Amino acid sequence: NGNRGSLTEPNQFDLEYQSSPLPYRSTTNGNWDNNSTWLNGSEQYIPGSPSIVDPNITVDWNIVETSHDITMNNTALPAINNDNRSVLALEVTSNELTVDTDNALTVTHYLKVDGLMDLVGESQLIQTQGSDLDVTSSGHLERDQQGTADLYTYNYWSSPVGLMNTSTNNTNFTMPDVFNDGTNPAAPQAINFISGYDGTNTSPIGIADYWIYKFVNAPDDDYSSWQQVRSTGNIEPGEGFTLKGPGTGGISTPQNYVFDGKPNNGDISLNINTGNDYLVGNPYPSAIDAHEFLNDNPLTGGTLYFWEHWGGGSHLLGEYQGGYAQYNYSGGTGAASYGTNDPDVGTGGTPVKLPGQYIPVSQGFFVYGASTGTINFENDQRVFVKEGGSSVFVRNGNTQSSRSGSEDTRMKFRIGFNSFNEIHRQLLLTVDENASANVDWGYDGSINEQQIDDMYWMIEDEKYVIQGTNVVTPETVIPLGIHVRDDGMNTITIDRLENVPNDVDIYVLDEVNNTYQDLRQGDYNVFLTTGEYLDRFSIVFTTPTLGIEDEKLNDSFEVYYANSSESIVLLNPTLINIDGIEIFNILGQSIQTIEDIPTNSNNEIKAYSLSTGTYIIKLYSEIGTISKKVLVK
Repeated sequence: NGNRGSLTEPNQFDLEYQSSPLPYRSTTNGNWDNNSTWLNGSEQYIPGSPSIVDPNITVDWNIVETSHDITMNNTALPAINNDNRSVLALEVTSNELTVDTDNALTVTHYLKVDGLMDLVGESQLIQTQGSDLDVTSSGHLERDQQGTADLYTYNYWSSPVGLMNTSTNNTNFTMPDVFNDGTNPAAPQAINFISGYDGTNTSPIGIADYWIYKFVNAPDDDYSSWQQVRSTGNIEPGEGFTLKGPGTGGISTPQNYVFDGKPNNGDISLNINTGNDYLVGNPYPSAIDAHEFLNDNPLTGGTLYFWEHWGGGSHLLGEYQGGYAQYNYSGGTGAASYGTNDPDVGTGGTPVKLPGQYIPVSQGFFVYGASTGTINFENDQRVFVKEGGSSVFVRNGNTQSSRSGSEDTRMKFRIGFNSFNEIHRQLLLTVDENASANVDWGYDGSINEQQIDDMYWMIEDEKYVIQGTNVVTPETVIPLGIHVRDDGMNTITIDRLENVPNDVDIYVLDEVNNTYQDLRQGDYNVFLTTGEYLDRFSIVFTTPTLGIEDEKLNDSFEVYYANSSESIVLLNPTLINIDGIEIFNILGQSIQTIEDIPTNSNNEIKAYSLSTGTYIIKLYSEIGTISKKVLVK
């Protein structure tokens, strides 16, 4: 046919214009998505643009070099990108690359910054695992974050950048090296770090450096271990630090700051010893995934603690009012609050700051050392999630809404405590197949500060704010502990239920009053005198209803557990035939069955291998079945 040996039909195809050399290079100031911004832009596709094969995905293997003032806005990209553009390599050789408000840039292999990268608003820079930041980078990155403006109130911070240099990455810094007044985000100024106790509402703002502290690998109960850093002391990448506001507003008024320096990237490690606490923080210019952080840090206690300072109006330690919000695999709880019974409203009428799965840029938090080793931050923890929803900077200000992470469909019971002295504490019970009735690393969060009045879960005689369990049945018993400073009326309530079916009953069991309160029908109000109540209250999921036959059955037996002999004592004065005894843990799981019980008036039956905790003993007889809750010590 005259075309033998041809791979194509002549004149039936077009050859795309090819340019060399790579990378994509900018030629003028402008918008990233304008063809005119790029060399050969009219012949090539925009870097990081939708694929010609599948327009629902974007090309992520481009190598890009910019040397002009360029603004990147990703809102026109496919929805699956979530406003995040990805490139293989990027070199900002000079001038400014601006990532427009609430966008993200991901670099998968290589980044060099000799100019300025400006992350506007909630914008973020992500480098994935194995992505390098060229150590000779001479430029810098800017990123805003907001804290409280109140001069008496602490926030816990960390820095996403270090000292500018061309020899090392992830460098130590002092506050003036990286921390700036962002009252006008477009024109940040150097902060006046001043002596004395009070910041100043000036231009630029004045920060009292007396209140800049860090807590580095020290015993968790040693307040004297706080190290005063001021504006001259070194802070390592990954370390957290405290700061009070300049007095430009109240607790709920945000004060904007601008971090400016060489972006942190890659592995960052801090040493921690068994039994110690460390104030650390997100060291990257992007959010990090708390689950991935926990996965990478099995030597920690498995829970993250976020300080919320909600009142006091004083620099005196004894007058501080605040507490710790918590987060682990089970979910998050807000800090205890004062003066409000609304579970969604914190002290002073501000929204409760509920930590989510994603830790925002510059957020500081405490971890506990369960074993000696290192605290590890890694690029695989980095993710683009804007604040709000599942990413909340724990401060006393407003947060903006945002897309959250994947939907959590687990059952969650948020049980509230409102005390006589107006303290509100929320406890979280999450049903997760990976948890159990015992203490589970990463699913149970121990209390690390106690209010004047407080409530907590009791697990193996210890106090917890978050509890994970693998099942809830009518036999499940979840013990509560309470302490109160003063005599008065206190309330146990449902703050919120998540994914809990309507047919799941929820009761407070009061062992002293021998009462069950249906929390779906109303709160449980109880007068308590000063003291601690560790074995009086429980959350249960059924209530006994006794008819005439049930009353007769209850009167026929007495069952209790003798801790001294590790035995079940059965009193059977009318010599009723017993078919057997079954022991359940507080999750309703059968753990031991005893048969062949003699028909005696007084039986003492050995129950082996019962660890400390609460159990249900179920007795089967010829006239019926009865259940009895016992405490094994």
